[in-house]
Amino acid sequence: MSAHDSARIREFISEYFQLAKTKEIEKIDGFLHSSFTKFGDSPPYDRRDYERALMLEQLQFASISDYDFEIEDMGIEVHGDVGVASFLLHSTGMIVDDYSFRGTTINNKSRATIILHKVNGQWKMLHQHLSKYFG
Repeated sequence: MSAHDSARIREFISEYFQLAKTKEIEKIDGFLHSSFTKFGDSPPYDRRDYERALMLEQLQFASISDYDFEIEDMGIEVHGDVGVASFLLHSTGMIVDDYSFRGTTINNKSRATIILHKVNGQWKMLHQHLSKYFG
């Protein structure tokens, strides 16, 4: 395992979640592999393909205010051009419904696994799996 790859994956994941803070939702697709899939920790709980995952991620990132996150206990394995990162993700903020002008506070802890593929020297997310953590 390359220390450089491991450090870059750690940065990559932090940069991805930072997009929800900066509202740069147009950059989300640059983090995703064209074969990206996702199981999320919020509805809908189905397996999302690239297009559905991108649309829902953009909607969620755009709808959350005062977002903050903390990544804990990250483990990274790199095997050639494939990387696997697992960690605990603590997310806080408020999901705002622009139509009703109401918000719902979130304070979520999730277990996260992200599978990445290095394409032309750049890491891209192949799959993301989040599940609520009640510990």
